[in-house]
Amino acid sequence: VWLTLADQYLHSISIDWEKTLRFAFNERSNPDDDSLGIQIVKDLHRTGCSSYCGQEGEQDRVVLKRVLLAYARWNKTVGYCQGFNVLAALILEVTEGNESDALKVMIYLIDKVLPDSYFANNLRALSGTSCCLKRF
Repeated sequence: VWLTLADQYLHSISIDWEKTLRFAFNERSNPDDDSLGIQIVKDLHRTGCSSYCGQEGEQDRVVLKRVLLAYARWNKTVGYCQGFNVLAALILEVTEGNESDALKVMIYLIDKVLPDSYFANNLRALSGTSCCLKRF
């Protein structure tokens, strides 16, 4: 269901998915990749899923890093935020390791489902949510 919704969302905003994949998963380094890569690598071992731990998880961590970097390339405004590793790991598990599908679902969830500015540095959307929760 999530993949279908993600496909519909990308279609609704007229995204050329093949072009997006070439850009997001290119092997050449982009100017921001080094700083993003450092932050992503710091969080990979914190993912918590057993498939990302130890020597056995090396290949899974490579895939996870590629998806996280691809999303950061896609949405330069948000980039990479701590915690995306857990979200991406879960999505990769559901999509059976398909990087393209995982990126689609991440784009849909972060860019469409979650409130605007949810991952802004000032946490504006998050603080608005907690304000609403106080009423309950």
